[in-house]
Amino acid sequence: MLLAAALGPILSGWLVEYVSWHWIFLINVPIGIVGIILGVKYLPKTEKIGKGNLDVLGIILAPIAFSMLAYGVNEGGANSWSSTPAILGLTVGGVALILFIIVELRHKQPLLDLRVFRSSDFTRGIILTWVMQAALFGSMLFVPLYLQQIRNYTPLETGLILLPQALACVIGMPLGGKLFDKIGARPLAFVGLSIITITLFLLSGITITTSLNTIMMYLALLGFGMGIAMMPLNTHVLNAAPRELVSRVTSLTAAAQQVVVAFAVAGLTGYLTSQITVHMGALKAGSNPLSAAVLGFDDVFFLSGCIAVVGVLMSIILRKPKLSANDSSSGEGQKADAAMMMGH
Repeated sequence: MLLAAALGPILSGWLVEYVSWHWIFLINVPIGIVGIILGVKYLPKTEKIGKGNLDVLGIILAPIAFSMLAYGVNEGGANSWSSTPAILGLTVGGVALILFIIVELRHKQPLLDLRVFRSSDFTRGIILTWVMQAALFGSMLFVPLYLQQIRNYTPLETGLILLPQALACVIGMPLGGKLFDKIGARPLAFVGLSIITITLFLLSGITITTSLNTIMMYLALLGFGMGIAMMPLNTHVLNAAPRELVSRVTSLTAAAQQVVVAFAVAGLTGYLTSQITVHMGALKAGSNPLSAAVLGFDDVFFLSGCIAVVGVLMSIILRKPKLSANDSSSGEGQKADAAMMMGH
């Protein structure tokens, strides 16, 4: 997983620049085939618990709710929150989301088991994870855009520039995992998110002429903060879930991450577009149009930093999950494996 984070941007940059952008998607086909073969051959067989009931309403309502909310957020950020598309998207998505929650809570075998939110420790941890993802993934999208659209670096060069971020994450993640056993999630989440926050505010001050070494240093700090906070938070979320629901947590967190990232990308992309328009209108005659675009990127990084501040404050209220009587008396009270969520 760590090697993928380091080599992925470089490989994708090479494919886009020298082969074809289609291979960004096609490369998953042989990987998927190998995964299927290995899974059939090596994954252990499990006993069938019983015939499951397909959550048809959940399958229908979930994509309607999340896609319409993302559409509404994008339209609101790009144009106006009072515009018809934004209101329509948020209204339809909101109603579908409420219906989805009701259906999931009433279904015996729901698509996403929301009962896990009854644990206050789990709820705090997962919301904090969402905040970190919203701040990080939004900024991780816009740094490559800045490098290619403003600084005119090629896709491959951009991938190489992003390498320090991945390498710093490679260093920070095992360190965070080891320290978690000694000091718990709260101090690591606080430190990691503080580093992320400071770095995002530093990125909000970049210009057209900011040196490449400075940008790479910022990216390394961002990756290290992410590595320090990610593993402890993932482990905390799994430990905080009721033991009988742990098997359902990974599907819930994976789905929730996709939604949060979609909202972050849609909202911040719309915000970038609107801010560039604002700065373009304020440009003096003869000014470089790129300066307006850079100011738009700066605004996005500043907003991401403000989101990360919320995460720093939330990390203070994290506490060590309390095992229930059933958890402590059974052999299932042991710590959950954070590797279950590594792909998140």
